[in-house]
Amino acid sequence: MELAAARAFGACALLFLASVASLAAAASLAAVKYVSEKEGWQRAWTHEAMEPLYNASLYPDLAVFRSRIRLLSGLGLANQLRRYHMNSSRIKRGTAVVVVRGGRVTGLTFEDFNPAFRIRLDSVVSELQRHQDAGAIRLEDSVFILNTRDVPVCSLGYCLVPMFSPVKEVRPGGKSYNEDLLVPLMAYPADQLVVVEPGDKLPRGGIAIHADEPAGSEGSCRWFVRKFAKPGGAAAEWIDVLEAGQLLKQAAAEAGGGGGGGGGGGGGTEARKAMEVAAGERPVSGMAAYPAPAAALARYRVALSCDAQAANPGLAGLLASNSLVLKGRSNWAEYYYRLLKDGEHFIEFDSAFATEMVKTAMLKSQAAKYASIVEAAQRFAYTYLSQRSRALYFEKAISEYNKLFGEGYMKATVADLPADRPLSMSDILALPMYPSAWRQGLA
Repeated sequence: MELAAARAFGACALLFLASVASLAAAASLAAVKYVSEKEGWQRAWTHEAMEPLYNASLYPDLAVFRSRIRLLSGLGLANQLRRYHMNSSRIKRGTAVVVVRGGRVTGLTFEDFNPAFRIRLDSVVSELQRHQDAGAIRLEDSVFILNTRDVPVCSLGYCLVPMFSPVKEVRPGGKSYNEDLLVPLMAYPADQLVVVEPGDKLPRGGIAIHADEPAGSEGSCRWFVRKFAKPGGAAAEWIDVLEAGQLLKQAAAEAGGGGGGGGGGGGGTEARKAMEVAAGERPVSGMAAYPAPAAALARYRVALSCDAQAANPGLAGLLASNSLVLKGRSNWAEYYYRLLKDGEHFIEFDSAFATEMVKTAMLKSQAAKYASIVEAAQRFAYTYLSQRSRALYFEKAISEYNKLFGEGYMKATVADLPADRPLSMSDILALPMYPSAWRQGLA
């Protein structure tokens, strides 16, 4: 009897694995559609349309500096670089300065800038320049510090001038732990909606993780998924863990052969090169790894997003897909997170309940509810997260940042910078309290 039962159990297990394998194979062949224009939906391509995002994130980030009695100064910017950035090798190797002069955008770094962070700086410079040249934005002359690491720098009261950063920690109520000024990541476009027909999706959850990226502390979302969703793990029946590096290689190859989908405003050759580099690079401390293409997870009914070193930069792409997004609970936030709502655009979960959340999402009784969440998420991504909308956010951030220095101050500061040779960090470190063409009260 025991032998017969064991054989029966083994046969059932093989049938189950075979069915999962066949579903996975079918899902991998499912057609992925990329939608650039959605009838009836509107892009936030004006400052008026972007106002909800400014109210939720930009203005609160600036409020702490607006409340200070004295106007900010170029000397304060130089002193911040000198005192804080140059005295910490980690911070210094991720610190850049961006100069906007006469519509031209230039990025400056220290000599020991970490090449791994170059994608963050170059994407900001190139994307702002692209949209400036296209007439989508009109950048004011400015000089600002860009933190390219996924580590906020401005502890409370630490920064003399705003630090443009990609992430920081925000309490559930919306109050920040850090005073960094959040700005968009320009390196990972999510311009297009990514659609797989619901009937072609795998009835499971999927998550893409770089094999050698830190999983976070024990009990964290990514640690839990990696531990229990691996083959033979307790969650493996409901959650597939995909290797992000392999997915990036496949996407780069498809893009090279003309068979890949879109994914961004920069697109084309540059996007393919970025994916190729990302697929071959080891994750580095202080920066989240390049996210896997959203198309791979759009083939699943549920896509899981877990933060690791910091906020998951792939969340924007997942929101643009027509898969239900389960987002691990975390205080890490990018610039748009404070406008997102749990239960409206995604479902937040604690790591220990990941499996149960995926199982619940498979219930027919939940289909209408979750379809509504998926549509709201896609509409949010379509409205606010295109490269053009991100460039608008940057334009507004620069304009509001300039106001903190006083009317005409930044324009005069940039005018004083050398124009007969390439700029360097030494020019920024030499910024005075007042530029020659401007005096406080006499601008």
